[in-house]
Amino acid sequence: MLALSTTSFLETAKREAQPLQYNAATEYCSELLQNLNLLFADECLCDVRLVVHPGRLIRAHRCVLSAASPYFRAMLTGGLRESSLDVIDMQAVGASHVIEQLVTFIYTGLL
Repeated sequence: MLALSTTSFLETAKREAQPLQYNAATEYCSELLQNLNLLFADECLCDVRLVVHPGRLIRAHRCVLSAASPYFRAMLTGGLRESSLDVIDMQAVGASHVIEQLVTFIYTGLL
């Protein structure tokens, strides 16, 4: 009889602990994104500059762009010419506002 109540108690404790673990992970992810956004906003530790139109540079972090986007991962880590550049001309992509919105989304999660 004791073994049954112990098992039941352990199962209940595990079920109750799972939401706490999930909330902690969610909170951690949210705080991490906020801190990355602060670094981006302060242009701190940025190691790449994207030229989206004449006179408009976006300073960013290669690792953040690469982690968030397969397009940037291929560009920055795939052996393309851009992978060795500090300034990357994105003007040929056109629609500079789209690139700016994409980078903003990457750092904020907001559309």
